[in-house]
Amino acid sequence: MQAASPPRVYWLTEEFFPPEVGGTGVVAGSLSRGIAERGIPTVVITRQTEPPSAKVEQIERVRVRRISPGGRMKGAGWKALPVMIGFLLRLTTLLVIEARRYDLVVISGMKIIPLAAVPVCRLFGKAIIIRLESPFELVEPISAEALGTMGLAGRLLPRVLRWFQRNALRGADQVVAISQEMESRVLEAGVPQERVRRIPNGIDMRKYSPVSAQERTTLRSQLGIPQECTIVLFVGRLSRAKGVVLLIEAWPEIARRHPELRLLLVGSGEGSWDDCEEHVREFVRSHGMQETVIFAGRSDRAVQYMQAADMFLFPSEYEGFGLSVAEALSSALPSVLSTVGAAPELIEHGLSGFLFPPKNAPAMIEAVEECLAQRARWSEIGLAGREAMRPYDLDRILDAYAELCRQAAR
Repeated sequence: MQAASPPRVYWLTEEFFPPEVGGTGVVAGSLSRGIAERGIPTVVITRQTEPPSAKVEQIERVRVRRISPGGRMKGAGWKALPVMIGFLLRLTTLLVIEARRYDLVVISGMKIIPLAAVPVCRLFGKAIIIRLESPFELVEPISAEALGTMGLAGRLLPRVLRWFQRNALRGADQVVAISQEMESRVLEAGVPQERVRRIPNGIDMRKYSPVSAQERTTLRSQLGIPQECTIVLFVGRLSRAKGVVLLIEAWPEIARRHPELRLLLVGSGEGSWDDCEEHVREFVRSHGMQETVIFAGRSDRAVQYMQAADMFLFPSEYEGFGLSVAEALSSALPSVLSTVGAAPELIEHGLSGFLFPPKNAPAMIEAVEECLAQRARWSEIGLAGREAMRPYDLDRILDAYAELCRQAAR
C-alpha cells in the first residue's frame, strides 16, 4: 500500500520569528519549522512587520509570507478597526484563491485570524487546528486599554467578539491547549473534550542548560555582570502584564533586606501595548536604585543571561504557558514564579521552585525570602526544576504536532 502524502499546511499567525522576538513569535517559528523538518510542507502566513520585512522569504524549510498592513493593533481602540478589517480581507482572499494549495490550516492564537480562516476552511472542506496562546484571548478579546477609548460600544463589542471566537473554536477539528488552565477555558467555551489536545509549548533543553561555576564566571565577565553579587533575573517584555511594575515597586524592600542582590532586567517595553519601561526607569532613578537594578535591554543572549544568573523571578499577571519560565527551569535556575500559565503544573513549591499568587507583592516578597533561605539547596532545587521540564523537550513536542497534523488532515 502506498503511504499517504503528508498534508500541506498553511500556518497562520500574527507574529512570526524572525524578526519578531516576542514569545508568541518564537513559539510559532519553532513549531512551524519543526513540522516542516518532519516532512510536512509548511507555509507561514503572518502580518507584515514594522518596519516592513520581505513580503516573501524562505526561512530554513518554511516559506514565510507577510500580509500588510503592519503595525500594532492591541490597545489602539477604534484606530485598529480599519487595520484589522484590511488584514482579514487580504487573508480571506488569499485563502480562497489558494484553496487548492493547502490541506490543513493551523491557527496560532485567537485574536482575529480565526474570524476569517475558520469560515473559509469550512467552505472548502479544509482541516483546522487552533492553538490558543493565552487565556486572555478568550477572557479579554479586546484589551481594557482599548475599550477605554471606545465609549458605549466598548461594552457590546467584546461580547460580539467572544461569540464569534467561541463559534470559531467549535468549528475547529482540533483545539490545542498548552496548559491545564487553557484546557479548562476551551471546555468552558463549548468545545467537546474529544477535540481538545493538551500539547504544551516545548523547550530546547540542549540549548537551555546549566553551566559550570567557571563558565558562569566567564559569562558574567562577557555580559558585564558583577561577579560578587547575587543576580536575580527577569527576562521578558517590560510591560504591566508581566508584573514588572509590581516587581520594581517591591524591589526597594527586597534590596533593603538583602543588599547583596542585584535585579537584572533583560527585555524592553518597546512595541508593547502596555509598555512600562519608562515608568520603571524613572522609579529606579527617583528612588536611587541604580546600584541594585541593572537594565540589559532587549537582547538575543537570553541563554547566556540564564546561565550567568543565580535565581529567576517572574511575577507575570497571566500567561498561556510562559516561555521564559520554561527557559529558566531548563537552565536549572531556582525560580520564583507567579501561579499563572503552566507554572503550577511545572513547580512543586519548595522542592523544584517557589510559587506565589499573581498581583500580590507581599506574597512575592515572602516567596523570594523563602527562596533565599534555601540558598544552600539552590543546586538541588534548580536540577529538580530542570527534571520537571523533561516531558516538554522540544523534539517530543514537535513529534506530537507533526502527528496531530497528519491525523487532522486525514
